Amino acid sequence: MVREGLRVLLEQGGFKVVGEAADGREAVEQAARLDPDVVILDLSMPALNGIDAAREILRLHPNTQAIILTMHRDVQYVQQAFQAGVRGYVLKTRAASELTSAILDVGNGKIYLSPDIPKKVIQPYLAGKAPDHH
Repeated sequence: MVREGLRVLLEQGGFKVVGEAADGREAVEQAARLDPDVVILDLSMPALNGIDAAREILRLHPNTQAIILTMHRDVQYVQQAFQAGVRGYVLKTRAASELTSAILDVGNGKIYLSPDIPKKVIQPYLAGKAPDHH
């Protein structure tokens, strides 16, 4: 039901949804087959969490951009996501208002961080000191 709601939200925003996955492993498999421009991954997906799925997708497809959609605002999760190569981090409580902006920003080579999360938590990433995902 949540995925269907996201699909409707994204399609109404003018985006083409090329795939949906029930868990992290399926997300990696679909990304390998579909080569999407942007993937949106839930941090708490079963089988393979969103950060690990993002890391694998970005390793296989360096031109794909990844966004984490989550309830977790803990600094450690945000930092782990950006260290894995994720370019956007959107809190689920703000998904309806922020997801379109996040996709546009990330698709245009920018980063996106929900305003509820202080940018200072990703300063090492922004300064280029965090590990690259390539």
